[in-house]
Amino acid sequence: MKTPAKMLIVPELRMRDGHVIRTLADAIALLREHEVRPGVDARDEVLHQIERAHDEVECQQATQAFIGWARELDLLVEPLQSTHLQA
Repeated sequence: MKTPAKMLIVPELRMRDGHVIRTLADAIALLREHEVRPGVDARDEVLHQIERAHDEVECQQATQAFIGWARELDLLVEPLQSTHLQA
């Protein structure tokens, strides 16, 4: 994968706790912060999907998985526009 810090998420994602997710590196950092949370969710799966993405299609799929995870936990400030990656 290209450097996660260079994979821009457009438009940026705003989280209820004040985090702003602008890159895949930001998404990885937020996922790692949630590591200590007890319970069952798709956090590990989403984290590994982002870390293992090799091309833009896989990065886009991983971004959508991250958005789905964040929505499931009600972390996103809505409304969410159409989101894509920009290298």
